[in-house]
Amino acid sequence: PCTVLVIGESPGKSENLLGQPFVGPAGQQLDYIIEQALINSGKTLRIAWTNIIACIPIGEEGTKTEEPPKEAIDKCAPRLKELVRIAQPKLIVVAGKLAKRHVFSQAQFCEEGEDDQPPWIPEGSYLQFCNIIHPAAVIRADISLRGLLVQRCIVTLTEAFELL
Repeated sequence: PCTVLVIGESPGKSENLLGQPFVGPAGQQLDYIIEQALINSGKTLRIAWTNIIACIPIGEEGTKTEEPPKEAIDKCAPRLKELVRIAQPKLIVVAGKLAKRHVFSQAQFCEEGEDDQPPWIPEGSYLQFCNIIHPAAVIRADISLRGLLVQRCIVTLTEAFELL
């Protein structure tokens, strides 16, 4: 069980090699963001990480695809649902547009167009959600924007952590 579950998109090369989510450059960026938000909120929280798919999506050219194929997401959906059930988080942090889209609006999670709590959340449980810019997107952003994007993520997480 954890207090916070971070759901990203898919593993990168480092994550695929080590078999753990968020251990590469994006993971280091996320660690910094979370550390600062914890300091700002004055909270000590149990945090776990996962992705909407468990393995690196490889395209026909043998390189990582920009976006995981729907088939991979569909096949990994039961694993993600079970992980959420076991982890029993109070807050799910969705990292990135793709993860947000699949957690909130894809058929395996909820009815089309619904953007409140997805119905795959166990009946009677209350769960908070927040979304942040994916740390890899922060790293890829123009250097003049990176500090602002990191600060935006820190503020978003600080506010979410304070509510726990």
